[in-house]
Amino acid sequence: MARIVQAATRAIARTGFRGTRSRDLAKEAGVSEGLVFKYFPDKRALQKAILEERVRRTGPLLTPDMNRLAPRDVLRKVARSIIDRADGDPAFMRILLYSALEGEPLADMLFKRRYAQGIGRLSHLFRVWIRRGQVHPRVDPKLAAWAFVACIYQLMISKHIFKVGRMMSPRGDMAARIADYYVDGFKP
Repeated sequence: MARIVQAATRAIARTGFRGTRSRDLAKEAGVSEGLVFKYFPDKRALQKAILEERVRRTGPLLTPDMNRLAPRDVLRKVARSIIDRADGDPAFMRILLYSALEGEPLADMLFKRRYAQGIGRLSHLFRVWIRRGQVHPRVDPKLAAWAFVACIYQLMISKHIFKVGRMMSPRGDMAARIADYYVDGFKP
């Protein structure tokens, strides 16, 4: 079953959900089309399996130990996690975009399962940081969380979908620099 999920990830990343047929999945996995249907009677079951494999492999975006860290450290860890996930599995990013553009349920499942929870937890941390005086009180916690995560995902889309080769000059730790910009602003 895992072999079919991995093969489906590769095949769908190339041609999207609408452009990938069950025989394409079977060929990619080196199994019969009947075996594909045995494990995945419909597209939704396959999408759920792809999502579950991704969540199992990557774990949560924010962990409980992050509650004790300073904003800069949390944002660096979150940025590093998103960048590492995208760099480690660019095919999944393509699948997610196909899913959203083609109206497939995977995008909604992932949004509810991963992003909404991660944004909620990061928003909570921004509220905590505001109470502690670590973040300016005018900051909207939810917007700050969304903007931070969206910035990093946009960079990863640029890198893996649009093949932008160099995003920084000079090269360095992108996660740390993004977090530093976010915490410090662009003050001289």
